[in-house]
Amino acid sequence: MVAGASSGGNHIRITTDPLLVASNNQQTCRSQMTRMWVRYFRPFVYRCLGLICATMSVAILWSEATLGIRYNLSPFALVQEYFGSIDSDRYDILFQIAALVPLLYMSICTSNGLFQVGRFGPYCLRGNRQSHGVALVFNAQYLVRLQFPLAYNYLLMLKYDTSETAFSKFLGQMNVVPIFGKSFPVYAPLLIIFLCSFTLCNIYAKLMNLVGIDHQDALLVGDKETLEAKVNEGKTLLLRQRNYDVSSNNADASRNNNESLHSENGTVEMSERKSLNTSIV
Repeated sequence: MVAGASSGGNHIRITTDPLLVASNNQQTCRSQMTRMWVRYFRPFVYRCLGLICATMSVAILWSEATLGIRYNLSPFALVQEYFGSIDSDRYDILFQIAALVPLLYMSICTSNGLFQVGRFGPYCLRGNRQSHGVALVFNAQYLVRLQFPLAYNYLLMLKYDTSETAFSKFLGQMNVVPIFGKSFPVYAPLLIIFLCSFTLCNIYAKLMNLVGIDHQDALLVGDKETLEAKVNEGKTLLLRQRNYDVSSNNADASRNNNESLHSENGTVEMSERKSLNTSIV
């Protein structure tokens, strides 16, 4: 990258800016790392994360389904009982990690579902600090409301005596719900199994297709001709937008070139006038 040039006699000295060279090297290194990540590491990492998340989801559903059983069949509770039965500082840390990871995973899934509610409405969250204040307050309010019942449900999954925990001492009695009674927190989580089965069998898309509503989920289970027509329509729109972007970029580039040529011509004319005035003087 040429930063400047100075001529003295018949010699031309070209200097380079070390900051520009370092920036180019950094961009090249970043592009190489991105290429290696996309080509070699990303599929493996995504498969491992998918397997871990699927295992966690199945374990949570199993724990929710066995809440009404007096036997402790939760995998998370069994792991914590194993680490808690060993008297060692190292296993105390593992016990805390084993207690934190499932609750953290449940919180992420719950908050992600909350943030997707009304994504195209006034309460949606947008990136780059473009979220409205009302949307931030709405999501923060409901996120706080969800955390305490989620933590209580997690304690029920582990078959802990909730009356002896710091959580229950801080919030008080939580096992009595008006109208529904004491058994409601135990049997209400069974609805999650119904919702998961509803999503797994793609019943929502089938209902949309049965009713005849033009929805993206309904198209996936519809006839192939309609799906191919929609895909071809999307390809046409993408090609049209890409051609428009290319033409606009070319127009901007030609406009910039014309402006640079005019400026260079004006500079040359000014230098010629100055040289002519100097020769006249």
